[in-house]
Amino acid sequence: MSLLSFFVLLLTAVPSRLTVAPLGAAGTPAQLVGLAAFVWWIYYEIQRPTAPVAGPQPVRTMYVFMSCAVLASYVAAMSRPIEASESSMADLGIVTVAGWGGILLLANDGIGSWRRLIVLLRRLVLAGGALATVGIVQFATGTGFVDKIEIPGLHANLALTGVSIRNGFNRPSGTALHPIEFGSVIAMILPIALTMALNERNRGWVRRWYPVGAIGVATALAISRSALIATLLALVILGASWGRARRVGGAAMVLVLGGGLFMTVPGLLGSLMGMFTGIGDDSSAQSRSGSYGLAFDFVERSPVVGRGLFTFLPRYRILDNQYLGLLIEVGVVGLVMVLGLIVAAIGCARAVRQHASDPYRAEIGQALVASIVAGAAGLALFDGFSFPMSAGLFFLMLGLAGAAWRLQREDESRDRSLPVRELGASSAAGAQHS
Repeated sequence: MSLLSFFVLLLTAVPSRLTVAPLGAAGTPAQLVGLAAFVWWIYYEIQRPTAPVAGPQPVRTMYVFMSCAVLASYVAAMSRPIEASESSMADLGIVTVAGWGGILLLANDGIGSWRRLIVLLRRLVLAGGALATVGIVQFATGTGFVDKIEIPGLHANLALTGVSIRNGFNRPSGTALHPIEFGSVIAMILPIALTMALNERNRGWVRRWYPVGAIGVATALAISRSALIATLLALVILGASWGRARRVGGAAMVLVLGGGLFMTVPGLLGSLMGMFTGIGDDSSAQSRSGSYGLAFDFVERSPVVGRGLFTFLPRYRILDNQYLGLLIEVGVVGLVMVLGLIVAAIGCARAVRQHASDPYRAEIGQALVASIVAGAAGLALFDGFSFPMSAGLFFLMLGLAGAAWRLQREDESRDRSLPVRELGASSAAGAQHS
């Protein structure tokens, strides 16, 4: 799990396009950790001393199916006349999927206990709060300053900018490549942060609630439709599992935080509302809707397995819809496998919510559902797999859902294996302790 914590640190702290130069876009430090995790997982599976947990592993199985679909699209790409630029991007796609898989598989199979899972989630929340704080400072100062970060051995694969302008407001991106990616990442972390703040009352108030507040503020400051939609979906899913008192408290907190923010930053509320009321005149929305004709022309050429992951180059069209991009690049088969992976992870997290005997673990399951739905919603609104931070975090969330499912099944198996007398004694001891 230390490797996963290191991955989270590199993913959020190192600007996304600082890479090992010879490896290009595949050489981000976080991606290299993912590849190392993939090799480590394969080695462990080959020589593991104990048998794996009996029963299905939905997340791991669907990742394997998705990888096979990507390989099929790669074969299709190499079997047709292909430009050198497309060929190199197809190679990058294979390496990237392996890196995503390393993180997903290590999380799914390598987290040994609920305690270790919770520790990792705490570190993820801390990283999310720090990333949100960077974004808030960028918004307030108008200075990106992440473009000044230099790390020996790493080079800027793309120009790094921390702040852009939209509707007259500074638009932060933290250490991400773009404000949309920044908003998507913190939206995925918010449900975890909120769940831990509500449950871990033995920890300090600031440590619990600062990340929640910082992420909530930064989500609005990103001035991103996709971030707002993802956050709203995440909060609705979390709220569906809450009691009435917690829902009222949550709504009050949103009103207070939002009201304070909008009073502090005049015009921000109108700008955010305008992104939805004026969507018909918005250039990015028009670009999305105008992409379908061109996209389906490409789909018709190879509808089953696609033309190769990442081979639909930005110069052809920026789709701002990852699912449509997948339909072009990995075909119907690949898109179905990716959707199956997402559904499998949501199902695993939902099963934890339904069956965990510990209320905190049940709420972690619901938080993972909300985080994955937030990430999946973002994929419909921008090319999320082209951005290393959002893609890496999304596959980590999928793996965490698989880990929670496995740990829950291990708990149930252990309970079933206890002798009746021992189980009764354990229950009596628990009642006496209470």
